[in-house]
Amino acid sequence: MNPAHTEKFAELLKQVSGYIYPNEIEIYWSVLIVVYPFVTGLVAGAFILASLVKVFNIKEVQPTYRLSLLTALAFLLVAPLPLLMHLGHPSRFYEILLTPNPTSAMAMFGFVYAWYLMVVLLLEIWFVYRKDMVRWAETAKFPLNWVYRVLTLFSKDTSESTLAFDQKAVKVIT
Repeated sequence: MNPAHTEKFAELLKQVSGYIYPNEIEIYWSVLIVVYPFVTGLVAGAFILASLVKVFNIKEVQPTYRLSLLTALAFLLVAPLPLLMHLGHPSRFYEILLTPNPTSAMAMFGFVYAWYLMVVLLLEIWFVYRKDMVRWAETAKFPLNWVYRVLTLFSKDTSESTLAFDQKAVKVIT
């Protein structure tokens, strides 16, 4: 056992009087843990704002629809960073995905998080921006036009039937 940990534990035990239960010693969360719910709240708020347009047909927030999807994606990508920085060994974050524990709230939230990111948000953004990406693939210069072509899966179809399918897919995904 590490002597530094032993000394720290001995200092904590001096604060305890009487019988000790395992959960009586308070270990305070750092600011990084407190930031995480705030950032996930921003993600949820941006996605709810986007859902108001597609699910509830609220036309007043239509101008914010595309921006709210990108905002949700941006914050969703950085949301786990405070948790990773709080970990003692952030390089081992992938172990929660490789050896899941179904009774662990953290592991299950990781799967929900990955599902939401990969299936819901990325697919919705892809269908919403597909027409624009096809146009950008035709007008952009060399390295960027290939990025757009790959993102559109080399499709150039922007017919009315394809765009109608995109709208239906967004409705189903949302």
